[in-house]
Amino acid sequence: MKSITISSATALVIILFIFSNKIVAQIPTAPGTTGNAENLTRETSDPTQEFYARVSPDGKFLLYNALEISYSLTLTNGKLEQKTNKKYRIVKKEIGKPITNPLVSNAAYPTWLPDNSGIIFSYIKPEKSVIVRSDNNGVGLNYVSAGAMGEDDAEPAVTRDSKVIFTTLMSNTRMICSMDLKGGNYSVITEGSHPSLNPNDNNKIIYNIKVGKFVQVFTMDIKTGEKTQLTTGEYNNRDGSFSRDGKYIAFVSNRENPKKENKHIYVMKANGTDLIQITQGETDESDPAWGTDTNIFFSSNAEKNYNIWKAKVKIGK
Repeated sequence: MKSITISSATALVIILFIFSNKIVAQIPTAPGTTGNAENLTRETSDPTQEFYARVSPDGKFLLYNALEISYSLTLTNGKLEQKTNKKYRIVKKEIGKPITNPLVSNAAYPTWLPDNSGIIFSYIKPEKSVIVRSDNNGVGLNYVSAGAMGEDDAEPAVTRDSKVIFTTLMSNTRMICSMDLKGGNYSVITEGSHPSLNPNDNNKIIYNIKVGKFVQVFTMDIKTGEKTQLTTGEYNNRDGSFSRDGKYIAFVSNRENPKKENKHIYVMKANGTDLIQITQGETDESDPAWGTDTNIFFSSNAEKNYNIWKAKVKIGK
């Protein structure tokens, strides 16, 4: 089997030829917001794809994923094949300041330890991703577990009593699990993904799970096992995040136009009532996370690149 790797310049010409007769949708330069939001601000503007923002306990810094995507075209036996190359790293920045500080390569899904003493994340350099922690500058990689608990350990969060909540793949199913900071007392909690802690009650988590054809937002008391479905409908609702006082939940949904994949930010009370829409239009938003003063940080593909934005939400007291 003979293969020929095509140069990036040649690849660009081929791609332009393929799409020359197609109409590409115009993506706005900023996310559209409803009257329920104000002070929309762009936090990052790097050429990498940036998502999964997490705000430090003191509200001063951000951690987020930076994904660099490159493409190569290979001609094999007369067939043109495209290969996607991905490089992940964790980045830290001071909120409101332009300077970014790359911390750890081959790592993703970062978040802060609750006492602000360090960070915890998924280290994807080994054959199977594992949970690792370090100091706030990414120095000193301390393996929480000696080896992967499943096929892909990811999305860690740490409770105030030092329990690590994370997800892993088991028999191709994403499961939410727990262990201590030394990798002991391992247990499986439930099927699901994207777990997030209630800051006021670390026994309660919010997470995604598919119900029928659509993803929905659930909460669970991990002490009692009680589960509550907060969203319904024939569209995807996902990526819930509790506000710092535990009274509100931000999440994303494509309910504005279920025929499209692009999602927008919504906010509801912690019991699933009083839903309001925050972003709207032709952009795609994901991974909302609460900062201080009802600010929500999120990723948006405005200007055709996923960067971190923030907006202040108008909610009742």
